[in-house]
Amino acid sequence: MILFFLLGVLIVGVLWMLYYRWQWDKEIVVKLWFASAYVYAGQETKFYEVIENRKAVPVPVMEVRFRTKKELDFSNADNTIVSDYIYKRDIFAILGRQKITREIPVKCTKRGRYTISDAEISTHSLLYGKRYSKGIETDAEIYVYPRMTDVSEIKTVCEQLLGTLQCAKRLYEDPFAFRTIRSYTTDDPMKAINWKASAKTGSLMVNTYDSVQSQKAMLFLDVEDVGIIKREELVEESIAMAATLVRKLLRQNIEVGFAYNGAGQIMMPTNRKSALTELERMLAEYDPEAGNQDFEQLVRELFTGALSKKPLSQDTLLIFITKNLNQQLMNCIGDCGGAYQTLVVVPVYRSEKAVQKDCINAIKRKDNVQVLVKEVAGG
Repeated sequence: MILFFLLGVLIVGVLWMLYYRWQWDKEIVVKLWFASAYVYAGQETKFYEVIENRKAVPVPVMEVRFRTKKELDFSNADNTIVSDYIYKRDIFAILGRQKITREIPVKCTKRGRYTISDAEISTHSLLYGKRYSKGIETDAEIYVYPRMTDVSEIKTVCEQLLGTLQCAKRLYEDPFAFRTIRSYTTDDPMKAINWKASAKTGSLMVNTYDSVQSQKAMLFLDVEDVGIIKREELVEESIAMAATLVRKLLRQNIEVGFAYNGAGQIMMPTNRKSALTELERMLAEYDPEAGNQDFEQLVRELFTGALSKKPLSQDTLLIFITKNLNQQLMNCIGDCGGAYQTLVVVPVYRSEKAVQKDCINAIKRKDNVQVLVKEVAGG
């Protein structure tokens, strides 16, 4: 009798294992996503895991595994291993017809484009005799834009130089550069009245126009880390300065262009709302391991190529951000910039500021070229 009982238990166990092996992943839906499509470096977001078992058979133990770059900090979460990547493993006990949602805080420590890869679900047979696993598809990704940094000192100098350009503008409006419609004042000429708009609103309205020239800036960013000793912090600070400065200038309705010696196309001066998103996404995707073009070569190629075919207007402020300033590069900036008002921003470590400032002051430059040494913590 006992023999038959044991044999029955064995048969039931084998049948259950076969059934479970066939059924465990049926009607299992796993979704992974980030709460935000983008954040800025240093900010936090949420990561969501949703496990739904749409069948009646429970799954006593289910693991969800994935990996991503270690700059996404899941350090406050359990079952996380950090090496070259961060490996996350979460364990669920899910009943039949049950849905579980888990929210995990994530700190985004560095700019980049982050995706979830090698995602899989797995379980174990009765008494952990065998392990079954299955890969899952996920399109979970997040852009971490360059962090926002203090550019008040740079912005002040830019405003001074842009103010100089503003004073040099012609003082009449361009009749072909329509801007907006506003209410009539006694100082407005009768010819400026928009009679159709006035009829619709019931009060006198006038057309306004932009001046013949408008404020523009063209920013050139150097991300090359030359030298034996690598200074990644200065490169990242340069990227953060460029992104923050473009953001602030665009908010002032200043047309901004951008070029850098990483991979990417030149952006001619514009104040399109989408321009900032395009720029921040491009800088988030920039990978130093992909290599860089020599900055001096880039500047010369642009001014003899794209910027010679479509020249910048004379009221454009040129801004160069580089940690690699030397006399040769300064000569290149002076030659290519010509008579343009030019600002060169040089990020340096706080501990090296005095020495670097003396070296930079010794570099000869033109009267229309101003150099600003920007202090960066570290070094």
